[in-house]
Amino acid sequence: MRQLNSTFVFPMAQPRNINNMSNAPTSALNKVASLPPAVRDLFPGASTSTYLDVASRGLIPGSAMDIVTKRVRDRVFGTVDKNQYFQSVESCRGKLAQLISAKASEIAITKNVSEGLNAVAASIDFKPGDEVLYCSSVEHPNNIYTWRNLTRKGVVVHDIPAPDGVVPVEGMLRAISPRTRVITVSTTTFQPGFRTDIDQLGNGCRSRGVRFVVDAAQSIGITHLDVTKTNVDAVAASSQKGLCALYGFGFLYVKETFANSLQPAYLARFGVDFPGDSHEADYNSGEYKLRDGALRFDLGNYNFLAAELAASSLDILLTYGTQRIDAHVTALADQFVTSLKNLGISVADSPKARRASIVCARTNEGTLNGSVEAVHTYLQSRGIRCAPRRGFLRFSFHLYNNIADVEATTAALKDWIGGQR
Repeated sequence: MRQLNSTFVFPMAQPRNINNMSNAPTSALNKVASLPPAVRDLFPGASTSTYLDVASRGLIPGSAMDIVTKRVRDRVFGTVDKNQYFQSVESCRGKLAQLISAKASEIAITKNVSEGLNAVAASIDFKPGDEVLYCSSVEHPNNIYTWRNLTRKGVVVHDIPAPDGVVPVEGMLRAISPRTRVITVSTTTFQPGFRTDIDQLGNGCRSRGVRFVVDAAQSIGITHLDVTKTNVDAVAASSQKGLCALYGFGFLYVKETFANSLQPAYLARFGVDFPGDSHEADYNSGEYKLRDGALRFDLGNYNFLAAELAASSLDILLTYGTQRIDAHVTALADQFVTSLKNLGISVADSPKARRASIVCARTNEGTLNGSVEAVHTYLQSRGIRCAPRRGFLRFSFHLYNNIADVEATTAALKDWIGGQR
C-alpha cells in the first residue's frame, strides 16, 4: 500500500469574552425552525436528554415500543405469519428505494455498512495491479479494511492525503490511472464530518470509467441523496444512525447495470431468480439465473423486526423529506459552530469544508481546556450526549433536534470554561 497521508490541523478560532456572549439572533432562530416542533414529540428520547450523538446511533421513535411488543408476543405464542414478515421487508425495501430515488430492485438487504461494502468489493473481477483509491484519514476503518483485504489478490490501494480534513476531489481525480477500478469515499466523513462533493467526484469517475462506491453511514436519512442525479455505482448504509432504527440492519444500493455485471461472492436462494415465490422455492439441479439488480446480494432470512422498525422510521423521514431534514440539520450545525467560536472553542473547519450535520470541537486548544474524556464526562452529567472521537468531541444533529439543544450545549460548555479559570 502506498501511504500518502499526512496529519491534518484545523484553524483555531480566536478567544472572545465568554461572559459577554449574546444569545443567538432572532434570524438564526428562525432559520433553524424549518421542521415543525411536533417532529420532536415523535422521539421521546429527545426530551429526556440533549441528544447530539446520531453519528454514533440515532434515537428511534416511540412507536417502536408497540411494534417490538407485538412481534415478540407473536414469537412467544407461536402466532408468527412469515408471509407478513416478508411483506414487511419488501415494504422497507421500497421505502429505502424511495428515500434515495432508486428502484426497489436496486436495493439489497444487509446487516450493516461493512457487509454492503464487502459484498461489492468481493464481486468485482479485480486483476493483479488494479487500483483502489481512498482517504484513510477521514474514513471509518471499515471502509479501509474492506479494500486493503484485496491486496491479497494483488490489488493496489492508494491512500490519498486529506490534510485539511476534506476529501480532495480534484486530487483523487488526478490520482486516477489506467489501472484504477474503484474510488471509495464517505458521503459525510467519519471524522471530522464534512460533506464530500460526491456530485463532482461521481461525474469524474463516470467520465473515466471508474466505479464509485460510497459509504453513507453518516448521511443516510439526514442529508439528501438522489441516485438519479448523482453518479454513484454503489451505496452502503445501515439503519442505526440516520434511519432511526436498530443495529444489525442495513441496505446496499447497486446501480442496476453495474449489479447485473457482478457475480456475488456469496449466494443463497433469495438471490436466485426462481419462478413464483423465491422464499419458498426448493433446490433444483438445473441451470439457475441470478436475480436482476442488487436483489442477487440478498442472503437468507432477514432481520424482520429491524426491517419493520426501519420501515416505520422511514415513514417519518419520507413525510418531511431529506431535503428539508438536510437544511434543518445544517442550519443547526452552522449555528452551533458560531456559538462555539464565540466561546473561543477550536472547531474543525476549513475554507474548503462543506458542513453537514456533524460538528467537531477540540479540547486543550483555545478556551476549552481539559481532556476530551473529562469534558465528555462533564457534558454527560449535564444530560448532553455526544461522542469523543480522535481527539475531538463530536456533536451530531438530526430532525428531532432544535435550537434549544444548541443553547443547552453552549451553556454547558460555557460553564465548563468558566470553571477552569
